Amino acid sequence: MKLIPALDILGGKVVRLKQGDYDQVTVYHERPIDLAWYLADHGAERLHLVDLQGSKEGKICEGKLFTEIRRTVNIPCEVGGGIRSKDDFSFYFDNGFTLAKDFVMVGSLPFLDRPAFDTIAAEFSSSLLMTVDAWGDEVKHSGWLKDSGYKVETLIQEMSALGVKNFLVTQIRKDGMMQGPDFELYERLLLAFPSVNLIASGGVSSIDDLEALQRLKLYGAIVGKAYYEGKVTAQMIREFRLRHAL
Repeated sequence: MKLIPALDILGGKVVRLKQGDYDQVTVYHERPIDLAWYLADHGAERLHLVDLQGSKEGKICEGKLFTEIRRTVNIPCEVGGGIRSKDDFSFYFDNGFTLAKDFVMVGSLPFLDRPAFDTIAAEFSSSLLMTVDAWGDEVKHSGWLKDSGYKVETLIQEMSALGVKNFLVTQIRKDGMMQGPDFELYERLLLAFPSVNLIASGGVSSIDDLEALQRLKLYGAIVGKAYYEGKVTAQMIREFRLRHAL
């Protein structure tokens, strides 16, 4: 299982939101590029870059920063926030990202412009990471602010039928709470969709949580607040990689 540190960016700084609330912001780092380089140098296999303002406004706001980060580190990145068209999706691959190695996250587009999403899914499936943001079993979109009308399983089933293989499922109720992931949700999804690459996000509070997710045989897990609060360190991430590479 890949451990993927999260850099959630707002106003050019690394922050975390509590349960997706833009009014509950904690700033953790002033220089995202320096932090990205440090994480890559200390064992991270991949970075999770989120343009929070982009998610809220529906346009790319941190594209320049994210392409600078990708040029700085020597590991793949998954990037998202504000992707509303094929041109938005292609922007990153025109500026230093590599198809089938890096990923662009799309979450709101299926609900806002389905033809545009279908075009991306057909042309870029190898680099499409579908983000499924769940409040319980209900899927949210547009920075977690709007209801989609979909259940988690229904959306994954529909997207899988289009050839989407990579899914990042965030349990919003757990995000930033440091109370453990939604293990029941991920176990249920793995049983229902054994052929997808499933990444867990939300609630990781310790290396024990990551070991438990590893036992479920997830493809990956996002490490956010637990890293910034010192509960999961870069050294722990390195040791986890070594332990499970054997």
